[in-house]
Amino acid sequence: MRVTDKMIFEGASRNTARTREELEAAARETATGVRVKHPWDDPAAASAVVGHRANAARAQAIADVADRTLSELNASDEALAGMNNVLDRARELAVQFANSTYAPEERRAAATEIQGLISQTATYANARFGGRYLFAGFKDNVQPFDSAGTYSGDNGVRQVETAPGLYENASIDGQTIFKGTGGGVDIFATLASLQQAMSSNDAPAINGLLTNIDASIDQVTQGRARAGTGVNVFETAKAAAEVARDTDTEAASKRTDADVVASASRLAFAQRALEAALTASAKSFDLSLLSKLGR
Repeated sequence: MRVTDKMIFEGASRNTARTREELEAAARETATGVRVKHPWDDPAAASAVVGHRANAARAQAIADVADRTLSELNASDEALAGMNNVLDRARELAVQFANSTYAPEERRAAATEIQGLISQTATYANARFGGRYLFAGFKDNVQPFDSAGTYSGDNGVRQVETAPGLYENASIDGQTIFKGTGGGVDIFATLASLQQAMSSNDAPAINGLLTNIDASIDQVTQGRARAGTGVNVFETAKAAAEVARDTDTEAASKRTDADVVASASRLAFAQRALEAALTASAKSFDLSLLSKLGR
């Protein structure tokens, strides 16, 4: 087959265009530090990057939810700590005024203080964080307790993902803590009975309520223990999720980021290749021209 000038020109143009594209790709990689920008740059690496980025996003979501859960559990613990103080004071008053030496008016004055403690109990039982009632179960958009201690929530305990596919309790059951569901003591009723006994100057009744007051303190303490356990669990979950996020982010980066030395070498090679292609093209045209002139 006869090689024409057109064929020489087209071959040289294709070769030059290819080497220019390679040079541009190498220059772009060197300038941006990114090796895989499009899936077709390296299909296997691009596929792996998608997986790493998905894992990193899920780990970040777990860390974010764990962080919010930590804040809620700490808020629950603060409310229960306040409740412990209320019950400690109620016990002090009960021990003091169970003594027969006190006059009726003194016990009535104590009854007024007990009423204040009942109001504080309602405040702690209706504690909120981020617009959510902490002790309302799944009905966390509804105030769980009225002033008399009637419960409007449920016994639901929210669960939150701590690792892919693993869930832990993320809330405290207010019905169990404050109302004694499941065999415990109704704290509201106990304090109301204490107030009534104080108002009625009934020292034996006051003394008889000490058992329920102690049981109430134990219930709240157990609630704080559950909150503390939850804090430990979610602190660990958050830290583990952040490590997983960083590991997958780094893995994705290694798949896409260019090696500085390799990129520089590729750029230098591409520059030499283009120079060689241009030189070869020029010589081809020179030879073709000389051939024509020599005829």
